[in-house]
Amino acid sequence: MTLNLDIREKIALALGLIASALVIVLAVYVPLGPRRGYITSQQELATLKDELELQYMFRLDEEERLEKQKALMEILDKRSPDFSLFTHVDNLLTTTDLRARAQLEQYRPRNASPKQPMVQLRLQGVATEELVEFLHKIYADNNLIAVYKLDYLRPSANERGLDCDITFVTLTL
Repeated sequence: MTLNLDIREKIALALGLIASALVIVLAVYVPLGPRRGYITSQQELATLKDELELQYMFRLDEEERLEKQKALMEILDKRSPDFSLFTHVDNLLTTTDLRARAQLEQYRPRNASPKQPMVQLRLQGVATEELVEFLHKIYADNNLIAVYKLDYLRPSANERGLDCDITFVTLTL
């Protein structure tokens, strides 16, 4: 079978074959090239969005931490510049009539910072109410004092009250 095509039909047939070949080449190329790049970009974008959200959460946590620190610094600024934890606790012991049953000394662990003074208080034979009143006064003064550790809280040997060993800590500027 011979095809007798005129020049116009031959050109149309050639262009049709070229177009068909181009469609086949693009059908193979697009999934392998640009489509793969597009899918990879989508995955990378999703990963970066997750990372951005995580960084945003870190930023919010840091802002919250700084706000809390700012509040603590304001409390420290209001405190007198010559504040001494030892003197303050000693004065509270005197005002609560616990001085005779108390032993107060500076406390310094090995890795302690000089900006965190500590005192260790040993009370013997105190009533629960007296201990609670003393702790209320420590915290009511708003001097940013905290219990660092409570070594023991037990009935006293003579069975008249409680014995306890408490370590207090504060911050200095």
